[in-house]
Amino acid sequence: MEAMKLFNHHHSFHLQNHSKDQEKLQLFSTVPLFSKNISFIKKSSLSSNSQTHFTSLNFHENPSLKPQNKDGFSSNKLIMEFSEQGLFEDVIRVYVRMLRNGFQVQDFKFFPCVIKSFGGLSDVKSSRQIHGHVLKLGFLADVYVVNALLGMYFKCGEIKDAVQIFEKMSERDLVSWNSMISGFYQSEDYLGSLMIFSLMTKEHGLFPNRVGCLSAVSSCASIKSWILGREIHGFVLKNGLENDEFLVTGLIEMYMKCGDVRNAEHVFNSIVNKESVRVNTVIWNVMIMGYVSNECLSKAQELFVEMLELEIEPDSSTLVAALVLCTQLLDLSLGKQIHRLILAFGLENNTRIQTALIEMYFKCCYPESALKIFRRSHSDNLVMWGAVISNSAQNDFPFRALELFCNFMSKYGFPDSQMLLAVLRSCSSLALKAKGMEIHCLAVKRGCVSDYYVGSALVDMYGKCGDIESAQNIFSRLRFRDLVAWNALICGYSQNEWLDEALAAFCDMQREGIRPNSVTTACILSVCAHLSVRILCKEVHCFLIRQGWNSNVLVSNSLIAAYAKCGDINYSWIIFENMHERNQVSWNTIISALGMHGDMGKMFASFVKMKQAGMKPDLVTFTSLLSACSHAGRVDMGCNFFQSMVEEYKLQPQVEHYTCMVDLLGRAGHLSQAYDLVMDMPCEPDDRIWGSLLGSCRSHGDEKLAKVVANHVFELDATSIGYRVLLANLLEDLGKAHEVVKVRSEIKDMGLKKQPGCSWIEIDNDIHVFVAGDCSHHQSEEIYPVIDSVTLELKQAGYVPLP
Repeated sequence: MEAMKLFNHHHSFHLQNHSKDQEKLQLFSTVPLFSKNISFIKKSSLSSNSQTHFTSLNFHENPSLKPQNKDGFSSNKLIMEFSEQGLFEDVIRVYVRMLRNGFQVQDFKFFPCVIKSFGGLSDVKSSRQIHGHVLKLGFLADVYVVNALLGMYFKCGEIKDAVQIFEKMSERDLVSWNSMISGFYQSEDYLGSLMIFSLMTKEHGLFPNRVGCLSAVSSCASIKSWILGREIHGFVLKNGLENDEFLVTGLIEMYMKCGDVRNAEHVFNSIVNKESVRVNTVIWNVMIMGYVSNECLSKAQELFVEMLELEIEPDSSTLVAALVLCTQLLDLSLGKQIHRLILAFGLENNTRIQTALIEMYFKCCYPESALKIFRRSHSDNLVMWGAVISNSAQNDFPFRALELFCNFMSKYGFPDSQMLLAVLRSCSSLALKAKGMEIHCLAVKRGCVSDYYVGSALVDMYGKCGDIESAQNIFSRLRFRDLVAWNALICGYSQNEWLDEALAAFCDMQREGIRPNSVTTACILSVCAHLSVRILCKEVHCFLIRQGWNSNVLVSNSLIAAYAKCGDINYSWIIFENMHERNQVSWNTIISALGMHGDMGKMFASFVKMKQAGMKPDLVTFTSLLSACSHAGRVDMGCNFFQSMVEEYKLQPQVEHYTCMVDLLGRAGHLSQAYDLVMDMPCEPDDRIWGSLLGSCRSHGDEKLAKVVANHVFELDATSIGYRVLLANLLEDLGKAHEVVKVRSEIKDMGLKKQPGCSWIEIDNDIHVFVAGDCSHHQSEEIYPVIDSVTLELKQAGYVPLP
C-alpha cells in the first residue's frame, strides 16, 4: 500500500503508479483547439518581459468568447465563471485566446481554474502539458497552483504524478493535505486515504476540514473499519463539525456498513430534530438503506413511514431503498403500495426505480408485473436487462431467460458477465449443451471466460449436460478455484455417477485448503448412496458433526437418503426424529426410505404426521407411497392413494405414477387392468412402464399379452437387450423352445450384449464385489453352496422370485 510506505518512511513518497489503463480521451476532438500532435508551448526567452505563446494551434474564431468586450467582462472573469459552471472546454478556449492576443502570462491570476479545467476533462496528455507550462513559467512556487495540479492528476487517475508533486512541495497548506486524502479516496485507495489523514494529524499537527474528514469517514465505510471510524467521529466532535449534514450522512453510512446500528441511530437521533436537517432526504435514505442492509427490516419500514408522516418528500433513492425492503420482506402488498407512491410522485420512468420494481416483483413471485414494467421501459440500461434475465433464470423461467438474452444480443450485442452467468444457469437447468456451448464461445470472445464465476458456471453447465470431460477441462484451466467451482465439479461427477472421481475431488479440494459446505457434503452423501457403502456415510456424518452442520436441513435430508440406500434405515429414522426443522423434502425422503425398506406401518404413519404438520403432499410424496404399495402388494391402498392424489390434492399423475400403478396391478395379477391403464394414460408411456408390465406377464405366464407388450417396448427401444432377454426367459418358462431360439438369434444378429449383473456387500468395513458368472472371489467355494441352500429353503417356504 503506497500510503503505508509514506507512513513508514517519514514523508518519502515513493508511490507506485495506481493509474488504471484507460482509453485516452480525445479532449479536443470536438474543440478545434490543438492539432493532433500538440506542441503546447514554446518560450521565446526568459527575460523579465518574456511572453509565452502557443504553437501548432488550430483555434477557430468564436464570437461568443472575446477576451474583452464593451460590457467590461474580462477574460479572467470569463475563466472563473466558466470554471465554476463546469464549462472546462470554454475555459481553455478563453485562455488560449488570451495568449494568442499577446496577454502577459506573468499577470495571470487564474491558473488554478485553468488547471482544474484540464483535470475535469481527464486528459492525461494535455494535463501534463499544462503542468509543463506552469513549470516553465515558474508558478510552482504558488501553493494554490500546486494544489490545483494535485487535484488534476488525481482526477486523471495519475496517482504517482500527484504524489511526486506533493513530495516536492516546499509549502503545504490545509488544501494540499485534504487534496491527498480526497484523492486517495476517489482513487479507491481507502487505506491510503486514512494513512494520509493520520500522518497529517498525528505527525504534522494539522486538522483536516470537513472535506478531508468526509473522505476519511467514507474510506472507513468502504473498508468497514469500525475502530478508525470511531476515532474520526471523535475528531469530528472535538472540532465542532458534528452539525455538518454531509459528515453526519457519512458517519451514519460508516456505522451502518460496519454493522454498528446502535451508533448510527445515535448520530441520526442527535441531529434529526434540527429543522435544517430534518428535511434532508439523503440522511433519511442512508438510515433506511442501512437498516435494510443490516436486516433491521421492521425498523426500516417504521422509519420510511415516519418520513412520509413528516411530509418529507422521498426521492428516487428513498423509493429504491423501500423497494429493496419489500424484496427482502417478500411483501408483495407493501411493494404494490410503494409502486402506487412512485406513480404519485411521477418517478415511474426512473431507471433505478424500474430496476428495483422488477427485482421486487420477481422475488415476490409476480413475474408478469415485472415483465410488464420491463416492456414499458424501452430501456437500453444494461443493469435492467441483467436484472430481468437473471431473475427469470432464478425463478424457474429458463426458457424466458434465454429468449430475453437473444433479444438483448440482437439489439445491443454486448452482454456482461452477470448476463452470461444467468443464461449459463438456464442452460444447466434445461441441460441444453448446444446452447451452453454458444454461450461458452461468447464468453471467450468477450474475455469473460477467465472470470472464475463464469468459469464455475461453465463447469456446472457441462456437468449437468453430461459432458464431464469438458467440465474437467475448464476446471483445470481456472486460475482461481473457489468453493463454488469445486462444488460444480463434484456435483457433476456425482450426477453422472463418476463416483470415484467425486470422492477424489472431495479430497483434493480439502488438500488445497478449501473447506466444504453443506452443498459439497450433500453431493458426497449422494455418492455414498450410489455406492451403498455405509462406512463412507459414517465418515461423512462424523465430519458434519465436527463442523456443526448436522442440524442443517439439506445435510440431514441427504443423510437420511444415504443411510437408507446403504441399508441402515434405523440411522435414517434417528436423524429424522432429531431434526429441529423439517421441510417438504425431509418428509418425502423419510417416507421414501421407509417404503424402500418395506416398513409400511411407519411409512403410512409418517404420511399422516406430514399432513398434520401442515405439509401438503406433492408428486414426489405419492411416487414413494405408490412404489411402496407396489412392492408390498397393497392393491387397495395403492388405488386409494392414486385416487386421493387426483381428486383430493388435484395433482396430475406423471409417467412415474402410472408406472407404479401398472407395477402394482401387474404384480397382483390384474394384467388386463394394468394394460387398459397404460392405454388410457393422458401422457405417452415410456419403455419402463411397458417393461414393468412385461415382467408381470412373465410372473403370471401370460404369453399372449407378453408379445403385445413386447412389441410396444421394442418400438420405443429396439436395442433394449434386457427386455428381449426377459421375453426369451418367459417363452423358455412356457416351453416354447423354437421361439426362444428366434428371440436369441435376433439378439445375436443385432450384436447386442447383456452387461453381467454386479453386486457388492460391506462386511466389517470391507467391500466384497460379485459379478454374475464370475467365481473369482477367494471364498466362492463356501459362498455359493450356502446361497443354493438358502434359495432352496425360500422356495420350500413358498417364495416365488420376481423377474
